[in-house]
Amino acid sequence: MRGTINLLSSILLLPFVASFQCSLTASSIPYDLSPLRGLRQVSKDTPTPPTTSEAKVRMELCSPEGIGREDGVADEDQCPPNTRVCLTLLNHKPSASDPDRVTAVIPIWPVDIPEEDVFTTPMGKKGEQGLKVYVQGGDYAGVQQHLNLTLLCSQSDTAPNPTFVSYTSGLVSLEWATPDACPRSSDSPSAPSDGSSGSGIGFWGFIKFVFWLSIIGLIAYFAIGIFYNHQQYSARGWDLIPHRDFWREVPVLLQDLFSHLFAGLRGSSGGRGGYSSLG
Repeated sequence: MRGTINLLSSILLLPFVASFQCSLTASSIPYDLSPLRGLRQVSKDTPTPPTTSEAKVRMELCSPEGIGREDGVADEDQCPPNTRVCLTLLNHKPSASDPDRVTAVIPIWPVDIPEEDVFTTPMGKKGEQGLKVYVQGGDYAGVQQHLNLTLLCSQSDTAPNPTFVSYTSGLVSLEWATPDACPRSSDSPSAPSDGSSGSGIGFWGFIKFVFWLSIIGLIAYFAIGIFYNHQQYSARGWDLIPHRDFWREVPVLLQDLFSHLFAGLRGSSGGRGGYSSLG
């Protein structure tokens, strides 16, 4: 029974876990961050005598699998699988027996984070200044983790990696000046025409929402009905199905419906050909 409940829970949660899309619409302004795909790495050193503390961020914005494994790094020092942005804290002391010691590995942005925890905000009246991406991550050692990624629209900057601004009280701040942070022009062939990509819902987003809501309703209906019939009547087999007689009649009802539809279409295709002139 517990396995069945876990399976049903996974199915019910599936439509509410959406992966971040690099082709997105924020406040009706389209952006395409796809050129920023690929592993990016940036670090920031802070003198902490007699050691040096390093905060290193690895990021893969667009891949559904995240950053992947880091070569030459022990398993216990790896970021968890399916992590989009990961922070590693290191302590360097050349004279120590372990000169490069990893003190923390923090998944800032898991791939499967709920869509409502990712916020995209255009900068400027028409997004001409760029885009802010803010992520509410999970807890690490009792501290809520956040990401503030500021993507600055700049036609002249071509930096391959972002700039590490700071990491304070669980908040990672990155800044990246790039032409790819500029809004897409309205005549771009890849620009969404219905606002259905990224953070916008749009028509197709609404259709998808209704579809998943219907699926969830059916799953809940059958799960609750089966549980009730089993507990109340000790039913087995087909008797577990709620309103069993109705579902047995569904194929017949559908057959009658399509028969009437086809008959109506055949009748309408004849037009007025069956009538003769009175003249």
